[in-house]
Amino acid sequence: MTLGRTDEYPAMATTSELLLTLRNPDSGWLATLIVALSEAQSDPVFSAHHQALLAELCRAPPIPLVVRAAALQRSLDFERRLDRESADLAVAG
Repeated sequence: MTLGRTDEYPAMATTSELLLTLRNPDSGWLATLIVALSEAQSDPVFSAHHQALLAELCRAPPIPLVVRAAALQRSLDFERRLDRESADLAVAG
């Protein structure tokens, strides 16, 4: 076992490793994914099943193109919904 890791999550990077990696100017995608995952984890709709699917995707790249296309479409729909909700809040405020 590596120092700083737990038995429950032996492959998880330590906070120090992540912070060091995020200092690299080429870590933009990692930073973006961490922020997105953090946001998702605070959403009660993002279930344990979703987390398991995501973990499986990370273990078995590449992501199938049909899954990527469906995810892109859903992401665009989600972005539009957030824009509408933001506009509604601005009008109400």
